[in-house]
Amino acid sequence: MDISFAKRCAILEGLRERTRQATAEFYQKPGVQPPPLAPLIIVRPSGNNTFSLINRATGMVVAERFGHNNATSHARALEAKAAQFGIKQFGQLLRDWALRISAILAVFVFFGSHL
Repeated sequence: MDISFAKRCAILEGLRERTRQATAEFYQKPGVQPPPLAPLIIVRPSGNNTFSLINRATGMVVAERFGHNNATSHARALEAKAAQFGIKQFGQLLRDWALRISAILAVFVFFGSHL
């Protein structure tokens, strides 16, 4: 790689880092709301008044609906369902608390055995 090109890449990476830092500082100011997160489900027309609902993370088609209103309402329902507290989240929460409690008990046992 040419030295001038490498130098230019390093300068641009420094500017990108400064931009990320300035953006983070801006959203820490009081009264400034961060932009909303991108939707999980994308509604894309597939022809003949048919719309595909595509999962943004995987790129796979989740469902197909006839009519734009039906497709957008179903996409909103799917996003609301994904945001609910499910059994998987409950299991992860239970596991995390069990690990924390066991770590605290291990500390008590360690210090109790030295008395």
